Amino acid sequence: MKKLSVFVLTFIMIFSMAACGSSTGSDNAGTTAPTQNSDTADNSSSAADGEITVTIDIDYPDSSKAADVDDARVVAADGSTVLDVLNRYAEDNNVEIRMDDTSSAPYVISIGGVEATDTAGWVYEVNDKTIMETADKHMVRNGDDIEWSFENWNDMDD
Repeated sequence: MKKLSVFVLTFIMIFSMAACGSSTGSDNAGTTAPTQNSDTADNSSSAADGEITVTIDIDYPDSSKAADVDDARVVAADGSTVLDVLNRYAEDNNVEIRMDDTSSAPYVISIGGVEATDTAGWVYEVNDKTIMETADKHMVRNGDDIEWSFENWNDMDD
């Protein structure tokens, strides 16, 4: 009789725990689903956990036939660099990016077919500030605005 009582008591405890776990999981699923849906629906103002949203501008030289990119939204992983965001934009929009990886830091030599020369090349700013760090090192934050522009260094003296 004692064994039967222990068995019944164990069965009731296991059944109670399973029922509690199921109920808690059901309650959590019911409360998290709308939050996830609202985050997804409101993706215009925020990214999912672990992601950031930044804007990117690409200013091509007037001599190229490429159209400038203004305020393109890019969702990237938290901890991304300026170069990561450029590559993500390029991947999402079928834009060719060419890099020179022969030195210690990669250098963007071409965006959308516009190639750097000895006297002109691609530079970037974040939030209208010149960054004196290579694009593969400078981390971006949610809401940052990245601007890539093709600069002719001969024109900078004027």
